[in-house]
Amino acid sequence: MSSDALMNRKTTFTLDELDLRRAVRLHAFSAIRETRTLIRMAVLWAIAMAAFIGFFSAAGMPWPELRGHLPAIALIITATILGTSLGIPLALSPLIIRRRFKQEKLIRQPVSAGWDEEAYEAEQPGVRNHIPWRDYMKIREDRHLFLFFLSDYNYQILPKRVLTREQIEDLQRILATA
Repeated sequence: MSSDALMNRKTTFTLDELDLRRAVRLHAFSAIRETRTLIRMAVLWAIAMAAFIGFFSAAGMPWPELRGHLPAIALIITATILGTSLGIPLALSPLIIRRRFKQEKLIRQPVSAGWDEEAYEAEQPGVRNHIPWRDYMKIREDRHLFLFFLSDYNYQILPKRVLTREQIEDLQRILATA
């Protein structure tokens, strides 16, 4: 019998608010490091810099004086873009998560999850899915959980707190080859 046949690849868990907050945090911090997000932020930064330079030039500020203020303006624009990109999702997520827990019964229901070399499966009362690894757009992991992305904003959460060290290693091995 192979070691895969002996591996318990099933778990049951109920998500809690902390799992969802951690998922939002992982999603926000991983999304901000993606190439397309960095490109969008760089374009936004360039547009904001051009707008500020244009505004102050039109207001009659001489170029030598304006040039002296550019590092400060660049820093303020950078802080604003980063603060908005991360701050809003992280600040609002606890409110949204509490509301979801009050409104959505399914999110509070136990999840029976399992995996093999080909797919991840999750089942809740009235809902069952079996999704091949290749159908996930991306997969993110941190020390608390795995996120399996079906789209940029739709993901499944598998908390590591419900897995053994062996299950985590097995899943990491499968994900590395999938």
